[in-house]
Amino acid sequence: MDQSFLNWLHQSALSQATRDSRWLFGALESAHFLGLTLLVGAMALVDLRLMGVIKHGSGRATLKFTHLAVIGLLLIILSGIGLFSSEPAAYWGNPLFRIKMALVLLAFLNIVWFEMREKRLVADLADGGSPVVSARFVGLLSLTLWLVIIVIGRFLPVKGGN
Repeated sequence: MDQSFLNWLHQSALSQATRDSRWLFGALESAHFLGLTLLVGAMALVDLRLMGVIKHGSGRATLKFTHLAVIGLLLIILSGIGLFSSEPAAYWGNPLFRIKMALVLLAFLNIVWFEMREKRLVADLADGGSPVVSARFVGLLSLTLWLVIIVIGRFLPVKGGN
């Protein structure tokens, strides 16, 4: 990432507010965790159904949980921008952060693939029906990626406001 962008972001009002506020960094962390809980909780149900681990429930009923996942993803993105802005050079300088972001990108591409190719097949899945192999793979990849992203995120140092 370009150093001039990192410097600009570090000087931004959002970055300064995040660093200077006694509560903003903690509020952003809480929103990030809430978003992660919504996303991974909802996606775990969907992914386990895609993998055939959960057998009950139609595909259409299972997919209703994706609305919670979208809300969670939006919370993660918005709060993550605020958290990153607090110390952009420190975060970007950490190889674990860059690995985490690459995995997030891969997880997002998996979501796009699911939406474009697998969702129709899953929506037509009857109660007790077995998903096709490609849907099983998408579910396994999704669940694995989000779990690895969480673990890596726990190893990232946390910077806070005052």
